[in-house]
Amino acid sequence: MKKKIIILTAFIGLVLSACSDFLDRQPLTMPENEGFLAGREQVENYINALYTSLPAPTQYGMSVRGEEVNSDNILAEKYDRRLNGENNQFSGSTDWEKGYQNLRNVNYFFHYYKVDAGLETAEVLSLRGEAYFLRAYWHFYLLTRFGDIPIMDDFWDENATVAGLQKPASKRADVARFILNDLKAAIGEIPEARANLFTRSKYQGLRISKEAATILAMRVALYEGSWEKYHKGTKFATEDNSTEFFQEVLNWGDQQLFTAGLTLNTKDTDKEYVNTEDAFAHLFNKEDLSQIPEAVLWKKYSVADGVFHNLGGLLASGAVDGQGPSGLSKSLVDNYLNADGTFINPKDEKFKDFNETFEGRDARLLVTVMHTGCKYRSNAGSSSNKPMNVRAYDATGTDEMKEKNKDIVSPNLNGDGNSKSVTGFHIRLGIDTTYVEGNTQTGIILFRYAEGLLCYAEAAAELDKWSDDVLNKTLKPLRERAGVTWIEPQADANFPFTGLTPLIQEIRRERCSELALQGFRLDDLMRWAEAGTLKGINGRGRGAYLGEESVLYKSFSPKGRESLELVLKDNDGWMDPLQQYLPEGYLFDLNRDYLLPIPPDELQLNHELKQNPGWQRK
Repeated sequence: MKKKIIILTAFIGLVLSACSDFLDRQPLTMPENEGFLAGREQVENYINALYTSLPAPTQYGMSVRGEEVNSDNILAEKYDRRLNGENNQFSGSTDWEKGYQNLRNVNYFFHYYKVDAGLETAEVLSLRGEAYFLRAYWHFYLLTRFGDIPIMDDFWDENATVAGLQKPASKRADVARFILNDLKAAIGEIPEARANLFTRSKYQGLRISKEAATILAMRVALYEGSWEKYHKGTKFATEDNSTEFFQEVLNWGDQQLFTAGLTLNTKDTDKEYVNTEDAFAHLFNKEDLSQIPEAVLWKKYSVADGVFHNLGGLLASGAVDGQGPSGLSKSLVDNYLNADGTFINPKDEKFKDFNETFEGRDARLLVTVMHTGCKYRSNAGSSSNKPMNVRAYDATGTDEMKEKNKDIVSPNLNGDGNSKSVTGFHIRLGIDTTYVEGNTQTGIILFRYAEGLLCYAEAAAELDKWSDDVLNKTLKPLRERAGVTWIEPQADANFPFTGLTPLIQEIRRERCSELALQGFRLDDLMRWAEAGTLKGINGRGRGAYLGEESVLYKSFSPKGRESLELVLKDNDGWMDPLQQYLPEGYLFDLNRDYLLPIPPDELQLNHELKQNPGWQRK
């Protein structure tokens, strides 16, 4: 066993090379290639190693919680270069290499898989099904970034010559169809979780399942359908197959998702439920998600086993982006509805009050954004876990007032480093409320039932197949869990995207509310062709109100208020942290930046490839 693990580790290190490096590699000398993947143990070890490439927090860094600095949900002094049109010819190199490295690793498995038919147990076939899932996953990773790409459906090392590597890119629609076919193959080999309890009872959501493959398929089909619809008539979409792909979403939902026996985590299923926000919060701040069917695929951490992350300490210190000062955006906060189902008017005077901003709102806002009453460490490294408490500082100087002032814990506006908030809005989502010191082992969800419901709802609306039945099994239960009443959609003049029906508007709002800080926002902006909303002075985003009459301003001591003079605000008193960095707003190039450039060395190697629109050398 030890020898096999050593061989596997050596092999994984060997295979990590981009397709452009094929001609520079030494000949493959992996011992016993033909018999390397001939038994269940070898197959399982190999597939387990492929899991490590899936996105999840590593030991250090914000990972998924800070990823949406690439969108309108997070404002950061170290802003996203792509959003500001600062990418160059080489900006796609890392993503291209990562995608094809991982595809090569998966295709190595298929190429050398030699398990005899008599040894192909249900478990072995299930592992092979996981490989189909992973090949689909990495093709989708490349599709979202580059559009038309060469489909890597084989182990290309067999053709590692200049002639053999001339691989034309497939049209993006064909890439999406290939991905969906791989996912069909995956669910054909992974046992039914509900029928024989193989997946959930044995792995508790820790391995790829039919349900995870279904949700990925719905994600892919929705992405491609909306991309082709909303980019129609541009250089980014040469054909319109949107109806086909939207229908695929519904087919996967009807035939797989809604027959899988999955449920949302609600007050009726959550044994630790106390408050309205708990059912949603417990998806992000628990170590063990094994008994939550909504967590279709998640990653478990264990400090004892040396598998941990540092999100707990980072979030508790106030960090939003691990690279520098940042904060959640006002537009994210404004997205959440009132509990009665009505949308807010962000221009209403009451939202100048930090505390009133959170009153009577969607419970997901309370889970996602730090506010008065939440446990919080105001200083990095502090053992204090006082709740955030934003109220006016009393400067009378009496002993009683001095003691009372100690309870004030304001957002970290006047510090420095990564824990400084440039908007007043810190992340609460995923904070371990027990504040275990040191390394963190809260679980991280990769695929969730709620995403499948949102995909289905959007596709149904796009196809004009909306009905009470669709509502009752998608948006309505999501809002009910968040304590929000469903009411008939109405046009919201303050919604960031225009030209939508009220129903599509509310579906997009729901995606933002349900999936915020989980890595979806950039893909949504790209597939909806909405990056233009980030352009201009208003598009760069705002933070909380910090006028001198505001409770947020008054919550600081007289000494602390001196440093608030350095906080950047607009003429109306709202925090405007990017004004000196982005005086004109983001300069996203609408004719170029929706896709990344294919790396120049790939174009030199593979003459069948064509550069993406706007990236051709002039």
